[in-house]
Amino acid sequence: MQSLIYKVFTRKYSLSLQADALLYLSDIIKQNEISEKEAAAWLDLLADTWTKREEGKPLVELEPLRALTEAVAAGLDNGIGAADGDMADGGDASTSALTKSRTDVFAVIDAFDIPAWWYDPGKKMFVQPFEKGDIMSSAESKAALFRQRYDLLKQRVMRNENFMPVSFSNQEKDRFYKLSTIDSLQGREGEHFLLFGMLTQLEEGKLFLEDKAGSIELDFGLMNSKHTEVNGLFTEGCFVLVDGFMEDGVFKVEEIGLPPPEKREATRAAFPSVNLFGGQPSLRTEPQLRAIEVSNENGIIFLSDVWLDKQETMEALHTL
Repeated sequence: MQSLIYKVFTRKYSLSLQADALLYLSDIIKQNEISEKEAAAWLDLLADTWTKREEGKPLVELEPLRALTEAVAAGLDNGIGAADGDMADGGDASTSALTKSRTDVFAVIDAFDIPAWWYDPGKKMFVQPFEKGDIMSSAESKAALFRQRYDLLKQRVMRNENFMPVSFSNQEKDRFYKLSTIDSLQGREGEHFLLFGMLTQLEEGKLFLEDKAGSIELDFGLMNSKHTEVNGLFTEGCFVLVDGFMEDGVFKVEEIGLPPPEKREATRAAFPSVNLFGGQPSLRTEPQLRAIEVSNENGIIFLSDVWLDKQETMEALHTL
């Protein structure tokens, strides 16, 4: 069974087990006479839960593993596990799992308990610069906020398929976008550039684009003369992509757009071990949670701009 444990933990999840942890798992499988198929599903659940709860800690130690095993065992007793054949094959959650306790499905996390994750462009990973936020922040926090927002959005932009560099022919390279920094524009007037930064008004009546390397004045006159169609809402303090060229120290904007969005699945694939919202992750698998959500008649909705003094609003609420 040790080869099966190695296959699941090390080869599939890139985890290393200490010798006593490996022996501990092997003994459990032997003592309970678990079949190879059931053992593989159980080990997969253990390894997947470890990466979520231990935030990607690569070394599996005995004591944390023992506590996790007991938690998973308790979850299996409550219909949370994925050891049945349907779940092992990625099917829907079983009926028994849906009818038992669902106290682990929903959690309320206080705003002050949400972890403060900052993206570190040097390490190319999320880090926690401080344990908890403070209501009364320092003066430096405002500048740090925009720097962090810049790093966070830029790493997402660079992960987009349209911005990923390639090593194919020149014809293929033309189909990809290359971002430039503002400090690289010096002495290169007339050349086209694609910039990413924050819209700001450093001088009254003039818009600038600012990144971590510097700032440059923007001129939208060319767009106005060509009646260029613009999609999106642009305000001061928002981060944008601008395409254009330098002329007399001013960047002539030909096109402007917002950073491309990214699907949840892509973000989770890039950072599988980061728990962005805090709290203990559920032991249920995503197919189980999705089946519970579909089977539940109740739901949570969020409304805004609800004018209770209007008759049509009250009728709509009644219909809802």
